[in-house]
Amino acid sequence: MTPEIRAFEFALGLFSVLIGLAVADVANSLHRLLRHPGFIRWDPLALLAALYATLMAVGMWFDLWGIREVAATRGFFFYLGMVAEMFVLFLIAAASLPDEPAANPDLRAFYERNHRYFWTLVALFQLIYLVLGVYFLGGVIRRAPLTAVSQFLAEWLLLAVLPLLLSAVRSRRVHYVGIAALFFVNLWHYAPYAIN
Repeated sequence: MTPEIRAFEFALGLFSVLIGLAVADVANSLHRLLRHPGFIRWDPLALLAALYATLMAVGMWFDLWGIREVAATRGFFFYLGMVAEMFVLFLIAAASLPDEPAANPDLRAFYERNHRYFWTLVALFQLIYLVLGVYFLGGVIRRAPLTAVSQFLAEWLLLAVLPLLLSAVRSRRVHYVGIAALFFVNLWHYAPYAIN
């Protein structure tokens, strides 16, 4: 076993907890809502936001596997940045659905009140992701073909700008299109990933 793998296994513990808490929070909130089905006014946008938060958490799990052998991830400041990113991921998951259905039985009203906070957190997450990605891939990006760099930047711009747009706009139609685009970009990005 290489030193990088042992360090990765050590570091993975805290990341696993934060990702697990994010997924568990969405599942717990959904469970509480499902226990009061007649009492809740359901809204597809709130459910799509929760599903997107879950997709982000699963995506981060796959991203972690991709950096398991990189010594640069063992540095304190990079690790601290990763913890901050995972903490924001947890906040995204926690903000996606109401914790108490009795206090927020109308998911449409909840989403309208909460969308600015939720999508601002998603944009913040993407900003941290970019900063860590540039640090992590700095040398690779300089040697990469221009098409690969432009694809990375286009992807990131969509993943950062769309949440900012969704945080500022109230139109439900724009939210449906924006969330669909975010799902498409994430699924397209992670489709070739594998844990092996």
